[in-house]
Amino acid sequence: MRRSFMLILVVAVAASASTAAPASPQTMLAVRAGASIATMAHENPIAGVEIGSRRGIAVGASVTHYLARNIGIRLGGTFASKGAEASLQGETDVLRINYVELSPLFDIRAVLAEGDREVSLDLLLGPTVSLKRSCENDPPAGGATARCEDLELKIATVDVGATVGAGLQLQVVRDPFVALSVEARYTHGLREVQTDTELNPGKNRAYLIQAGISFPIG
Repeated sequence: MRRSFMLILVVAVAASASTAAPASPQTMLAVRAGASIATMAHENPIAGVEIGSRRGIAVGASVTHYLARNIGIRLGGTFASKGAEASLQGETDVLRINYVELSPLFDIRAVLAEGDREVSLDLLLGPTVSLKRSCENDPPAGGATARCEDLELKIATVDVGATVGAGLQLQVVRDPFVALSVEARYTHGLREVQTDTELNPGKNRAYLIQAGISFPIG
């Protein structure tokens, strides 16, 4: 992780040195959809329990304002389904937590190709605040799904994490500027969101993989 931050800082310094005029619009609206791959990290192993990842959906939108050709600020909102799977003696229990994520991210942009079909690489870095919308537990086969509140599972309503990511953007329409994109983001939860006294506190870990379309506004 530390090496990744250093690499992003080096790219940011190089990007800020560019003085060329922007080839693309300065404010872009994007809508995206894809998948979330999430799990919970515990400081100490839980005896006999194997913690695995679960897949969910991730849909959202963002507005990116480019302060210069290569540096922008992205304000994004995403509905993401997280949680984890816990296996014990062949039985699997699934914890599903749905969040609305708010992410103000730095967008460091490198233009890889220009002309009629601009191609760019975006590096993303910043905080993510996740607001819990719902929480359910799916017990092993044969059991009924129940709300976490009914099971007295203590799940924090707010999570805070650090996010890094990268995306590839391909221009498909020249005027107005319209682009298709695919990106991946990793959010490292910093708070203990599962705080049951009988269990080891857990922190969210999640990858989001999304594709979408962006176009200029303003």
